[in-house]
Amino acid sequence: MQKEKFKFSSILSAGRSASPLQMSLTLLLVICLILSNILVVKSIDLFGITALANSCSILVFPITYVLSDIFSEVYGYKWSRITATWAFIGTGICSALFAISIAIPGNAAFENQSAMEAILGNTPIIAIGSIVAFYLGDWANDKVFQLLRNKFPSSKLFAVRAIGSSLVGKYVDGFIFTFIGLHFLPLQTKIIMVLNCPFVQVCLETALLPITIMLKNKILKVETEHHNSLEGDAEA
Repeated sequence: MQKEKFKFSSILSAGRSASPLQMSLTLLLVICLILSNILVVKSIDLFGITALANSCSILVFPITYVLSDIFSEVYGYKWSRITATWAFIGTGICSALFAISIAIPGNAAFENQSAMEAILGNTPIIAIGSIVAFYLGDWANDKVFQLLRNKFPSSKLFAVRAIGSSLVGKYVDGFIFTFIGLHFLPLQTKIIMVLNCPFVQVCLETALLPITIMLKNKILKVETEHHNSLEGDAEA
C-alpha cells in the first residue's frame, strides 16, 4: 500500500471530514507544545540529582509524543504531519506575540516587566530551536513508527512501535534544541542534557504505556463508530 504524501497545503484541507475527537486531540497537542515553551524556562533537578537536570517542560512533552503515536496509529501519517505543522505555526505565532508584548512599553501601572521578560522572553534562537527540534523530532518519531509498523504490524506490538519511535524522536529533538536553542550553555552541560533528558522523558512515557494503549484502543473504537455512522447517513 502506497503511503499518502504530505503537502504543506494540506493543513488547510484534511481531504475528508475530521471527527470532533480528532480535532480536539489536534488542539491538545498544539496547546501542549506552546505550554512546553513557557515551562522550559524553569530548570529542575529530578529527585534532587544534578546529573538529572531537566526543565518543567517535561510535564507536557510525554503528552505530545503519546499523541503523536496515537495519530500515526489511528489517523495515519498525513494527519500526524498536519498536526505537527499546526503546532509549528502556533508556536511561531505565540513566540512572536510574546516578543511584541515585551517590546511594547508598559504604562505606570504595570510593574512586572522584568518578570514578564523572565517568563516569556525567550530569545529568537530559543524559539527557533524549539520549533525546529519539535518538528524534526516529531518527523523522526513518525518515520520510525511507520517503519516499525510495517515490519511489526501486529497490534500486540504497539508498545514496541511507540517506545522505539519515541526514543529516536526524543534524542533528535533533544540534540537539536540543546545545541541550537541552548547554545549558550557550557559544552559539558549540553552533553549531559542531551544524554539524560530524552531518556528520562521516554522512561515516563514507558511508565504511561498502558494508558497510551488504552487510549489508542478507545480512540480507534470511537473513530470507527464515527466513520460507520457517516457511511450510514450517506446511504440513507
